[in-house]
Amino acid sequence: MIKISGFYDEVSSDLETQCKLVKELGETYMCPRKVNGRNIASYTAEEFQREVKPTLDKYGVKFSSIGSPIGKIRWDDDDAYESQLRQLEELVKICKIMDCGYIRIFSFRLKKDEYEKAYPTVLKKLKGFVEKVKGSDVILIHENEKRIYGDEPNRCVKLYKEISDPQFKLCYDASNYIQCGYDAWEAYNIVKEYCVYYHVKDCSKYRVEVPVGMGEGNYPKLLKDLVADRGYDGFMTLEPHTGKYADHKVLFQCLCWITWAIPYISKWHRVFRMIDKNKGMKRFQTVDRKTMFLWQYNGLKKLLGQAGVDVNG
Repeated sequence: MIKISGFYDEVSSDLETQCKLVKELGETYMCPRKVNGRNIASYTAEEFQREVKPTLDKYGVKFSSIGSPIGKIRWDDDDAYESQLRQLEELVKICKIMDCGYIRIFSFRLKKDEYEKAYPTVLKKLKGFVEKVKGSDVILIHENEKRIYGDEPNRCVKLYKEISDPQFKLCYDASNYIQCGYDAWEAYNIVKEYCVYYHVKDCSKYRVEVPVGMGEGNYPKLLKDLVADRGYDGFMTLEPHTGKYADHKVLFQCLCWITWAIPYISKWHRVFRMIDKNKGMKRFQTVDRKTMFLWQYNGLKKLLGQAGVDVNG
């Protein structure tokens, strides 16, 4: 039974708005990131209990994982690391309050020429994060993200094997692999034995996000292998990055006359026109973030159905 979750802050940072959409879709789970204008990691457990949990209880919303920014700092920034260790302690307490088993983390920002030099420190600091969840039921899930140590599949597996701890696992994000220049299907086959959690985000060949099923994520094949063949029964968490198309589409249409001079604008313009055609949108027709999120949600449900997957909200 697949459980659909999502980064509902992509529609609004207002928690009540997020919860209303969860229930409108007939779902139960969300992955908190921005909560009432604040990052989830900025809350102490006491603040969370007082300011956040009453709204969650009102709507019966649970957490699939916590979408924290832990590890999304420079590998050599020791002050930021110490601060994040303290934040992680509070997030573990929040997990206990919410009966949540996962916290998303990253493996530190670095420059292209720093991978080898940074590795010993990256490994040591990740092990420090793992020590902070000892004695709890929380598993740290490492997301492959752009411009961090674990931005490509083999380095993700290297971290997994070197840390070698049951409270450190991998989270798979197809779009992030594509944006880093890797084939999503090939990356999946390298990391799938070590992944316990999946973000659903698709990406075009131009490395700009698109509604799920429109890009290079190879989701029909992935879902068949992951769920129908291998029996995965965990979370599929929507992280569609709705803001790019919803917020910038009209601007980039207006700028299309200079696309020949600025490749960055050109690729966004091409992708936005591709989405327009796929969704039957007129060139200057606007769309809000909620509509885009619904495109993603309905697209995932359709793909799961085609894969013969039972979905439980």
